[in-house]
Amino acid sequence: MKKNITRIKNYLSELELKKGLLKIKAKLDKYGKKAYILLGTLLILVLTTITYGKYIYNDIRDFYLASKSFYFNSDKLTVNRAIYQVDNWSAVDPYTITINLNNSKNNLIHASSDITYEISYVCSNNVLCSINSEGGTLYTEEGSSYFNAVITPNSTFEVGDEAFIEITVKSTYPYKKTLSGRFILKVGKSGLTYTIDDKIGRPYLNFNITNTIDYYLVKEAFDSYQVGDRIDRLTYIELPEENKRKCLSAEVTLTFDPNKVILDTTNTIFLKKESYTTTTINNYDYINSITFRMDSESSEVVKFYKSDTNIDYTYPITNDISIINFSYSE
Repeated sequence: MKKNITRIKNYLSELELKKGLLKIKAKLDKYGKKAYILLGTLLILVLTTITYGKYIYNDIRDFYLASKSFYFNSDKLTVNRAIYQVDNWSAVDPYTITINLNNSKNNLIHASSDITYEISYVCSNNVLCSINSEGGTLYTEEGSSYFNAVITPNSTFEVGDEAFIEITVKSTYPYKKTLSGRFILKVGKSGLTYTIDDKIGRPYLNFNITNTIDYYLVKEAFDSYQVGDRIDRLTYIELPEENKRKCLSAEVTLTFDPNKVILDTTNTIFLKKESYTTTTINNYDYINSITFRMDSESSEVVKFYKSDTNIDYTYPITNDISIINFSYSE
């Protein structure tokens, strides 16, 4: 009996709701298109207010925590969820993102207590994701910490396809604060792409280059091959060394300012360089550009030492412009 009464009440409530909606619709119809435009404008204003209200709340809360000498920040994650997009992703090699955390307001002011935090993430189903930490403690005397997120392709990608990872870091003591960021990787056309892996306090940076071109071009005729002919990777591997020199997948040139970054000449790319140029600083010669070949479907890591370890040259996520100029030819 009680169940039947409840069902009748629910049914009557639904009828009342439908009647109310019909009355609203009738009034809107009465006043025509202007009423619908006004209603739409009001809805947009309400949604916008809610969205900005969230940002305002986060900023106020951040200010409050700072008043308690609590600083918990990141170079890439923010309280309002930062969003980054990396274009021309090769979708060949794993992509690594280094996230730095710190407990500082500036170089002189730091959090007054240790901060414990936890890390979580979600990612699209076309990649495999991993993070080398589940959380930890940011100690007062250390000032900073970092962890790496790795995105590895696990399906076939076409130009224009995307993958993502969203990372969240939550402090759990002495106060709660959430930092997050979404990183979108978009596949570009076949060719060469590069990134810079760096962080504040590290004396060097890594310039990572990936070549997704799957062929070689003949630059000097030999046997039955003419200039401009394409040779696949397997055919190239079987060629004698003298003929390999007559083919090219890509030739890379890096140009840089040795006042800011200095090439590590023990790196393998220096050993197989095609050419380089120098500039004189305080009566000493420093390399300021280098040209070298890259095999098809391969990667290279070029190390540079930084003159200022307080700068983070990470590209493209942290900086829009690379500290090292990159160009290549096929």
